[in-house]
Amino acid sequence: MDARKFSTHVLDTSVGKAAASVRVTVSVLDEIQEWRSLRAVQTNADGRCQLLEAGEFPSGVYKLKFHVGAYFAERNVNTLYPAIDIMVDCSENQNYHIPLLLNPFGYSTYRGT
Repeated sequence: MDARKFSTHVLDTSVGKAAASVRVTVSVLDEIQEWRSLRAVQTNADGRCQLLEAGEFPSGVYKLKFHVGAYFAERNVNTLYPAIDIMVDCSENQNYHIPLLLNPFGYSTYRGT
């Protein structure tokens, strides 16, 4: 394993602020093509979190499950999405930062830096 980093940043575009306390579950696609859960993390007050630490992030296909239903429920906001799954091919030897732009009825993601 190398010293790559894997991170995210969740922004609630409906209020123009970072989405704090969003739970994110990280899974990896294993050799028999099944998802294996690795860990669960939570975004900080800035909406950011480190998904996997340096040294525990080998090349592979990863799934990030953003548990946004609880985030919106805490704010008494109805949402179409109780959770959002994003699958990412992390096969290149570099850092991966995957932001999520979120609102109750839509979302967007991209490869950040």
